[in-house]
Amino acid sequence: MGFMDKLKEAADKAKETAENAAQKAKEVYEQKKEEHEEKKLVEEAYDIEMKEKVRVLSKSLIDAIYESGDDSNGGFYTDIVESDILAFTKDFFEKILLPANSASKSYISMYPYIDEKKLKSINKSFPNYDATEIAVIMIKDTDNQEFLLTTRSFYFKVAHPDDGKYFAIGKVSCNKISIFTLEKQEISYTFKCDGFKLADLKITNKYEEDFITLNNYFKCITKKDFEITDQEIDTIIHEKIGDKVYEQVKKYMIYDDELAIYFAWGLDSITAKDYIVCTTKQIIIMNREAFGATANVKQFYYEDITSVATIQNTNNSTLTGMIVDAALTAALKLCDLEINVAGAKEKISTLNKLEAERVVALYHLYRKSIKQENKQPQVIMQQSEAKPDIIDQITQLAKLKDAGILTEEEFDNKKADLLAKL
Repeated sequence: MGFMDKLKEAADKAKETAENAAQKAKEVYEQKKEEHEEKKLVEEAYDIEMKEKVRVLSKSLIDAIYESGDDSNGGFYTDIVESDILAFTKDFFEKILLPANSASKSYISMYPYIDEKKLKSINKSFPNYDATEIAVIMIKDTDNQEFLLTTRSFYFKVAHPDDGKYFAIGKVSCNKISIFTLEKQEISYTFKCDGFKLADLKITNKYEEDFITLNNYFKCITKKDFEITDQEIDTIIHEKIGDKVYEQVKKYMIYDDELAIYFAWGLDSITAKDYIVCTTKQIIIMNREAFGATANVKQFYYEDITSVATIQNTNNSTLTGMIVDAALTAALKLCDLEINVAGAKEKISTLNKLEAERVVALYHLYRKSIKQENKQPQVIMQQSEAKPDIIDQITQLAKLKDAGILTEEEFDNKKADLLAKL
């Protein structure tokens, strides 16, 4: 066989091999395509099946809530006007939820502090949301279950037990619900509407207080108990921060009637954690050094403070650090709190913006109260001066009695006259 014949034979074999490879590739492609289409059909069928399941679940949940409810008394907000609902919710957030519980780490958002991004995305979770309603409470757990309570309706987004990626979504009028409750189980809290189980919310250590707080809020609405006393706030703070930290704070509260009315953790470093406490008398700043080895405590009584303000965080002095720090601060809505007293400044870094603003608001509240009390100093001085004078007179009378100058009866009569003037 000549060279040309061999070359032609090699070319023919190469062509045949290529054609065989192409055919094989085509067969594999067709097989994969068929498998993909079959898988796609299976997935589409599953998707249709699950969507039908959540539709059925949604309807059954709504029907069950209506059947369990008692609308004879007017519903959850019985005889409570909208303005009172909103005012109490704001008060509850500031005094009960926010202290010692960073808003950025909570399941709960409450009016009027619900993030704008959350408000704008409500329709993604609840397509039938009525934009004329005012969002009062938003709840989102670690399984992406969501609940929205407005001034008129209750919306829910509950994971289907067969597949947690599919959610039953529904809406119920608040007029059809008498009470919401959260009941603690071994590893979860059961969310109920009028005794009917709506969902299980898993417990994590940092979020369990949220469930307790929600129960407290629901009870207050049901009982129409809208007064939050300083003693209640002090008790809540004690429960949140624990006995050890509370006793540490209590050492610096020297007045018998002094109560803690606000507490916020700072975020200075990984190894140390500042905190700030507002009491009914003063602001206390605790700065713990690395690993809590030592502690620096500073106290500022409201009457001694000239101003309290929030400022942008500026911890990092390098240009790159400042850019990164500014971006982080903006993203997390962090800021510093600056307290000014005569000839000195004190700063705590870094607080959540809401937390810092709450400290500022409390300072102004108590500063105003002190100024109002000082408007009537003369009356207070006369009263305070009268008491020692009368007591001195009684002491002198006692000496006269002991000396035999006054009889027991005369002493008792004059003493009674003086005591009547107190």
